[in-house]
Parts: sequence; structure tokens; C-alpha cells
Amino acid sequence: MAEGYTTVVRGERVELPNTLGKIRAALPEERRAAFDEEMYSTPLDQIQARALLGWALPPEADVEDDEEAARARAGERFGFFDHEGKPRELGD
Repeated sequence: MAEGYTTVVRGERVELPNTLGKIRAALPEERRAAFDEEMYSTPLDQIQARALLGWALPPEADVEDDEEAARARAGERFGFFDHEGKPRELGD
């Protein structure tokens, strides 16, 4: 299995869940149905980005810049690192 992802949130390194099951388990109960609905309807080529950017990031990582959020949803890859701290693109 591939190593997980990390990112930086408010200056702190954060390790993200590495499976859909772990992402879902980390969500508050009231968000799990919405997570299921989105994951079941997301095309496979987009599922990793949507799971990580839309659901795995902690609440304090909310994207404040609408333009940056739009770029991320469009598939631009930035801000994730492997277990050694090297930049990592979604899909690697």
C-alpha cells in the first residue's frame, strides 16, 4: 500500500487518513451520509482528489480563497507531501 499524505495546516504538519474508510471514520457522524453520497457518485479519476481535498483535511484547513478552491477542484495538484516530506501529486 502507498504511504499516506501529509500537508501543512496553519504551519503544522498534518497526516491525512490513507483510505476512504479511515476518512469516513474520522468524520463526525452527521457528515458521513454526505461523504458516502459524494464518494459513490464521483468518477474514479476524481475520487482521490475529492476525498483528500473535500473530506480528509481537518476543519481548520478550510480554503478561504475561492480561486484556490476552484483550482483544486479542477484538478490542480499542490500542497501534499509523501512520508519523507517530498512534494507528491495526487495519483502518485
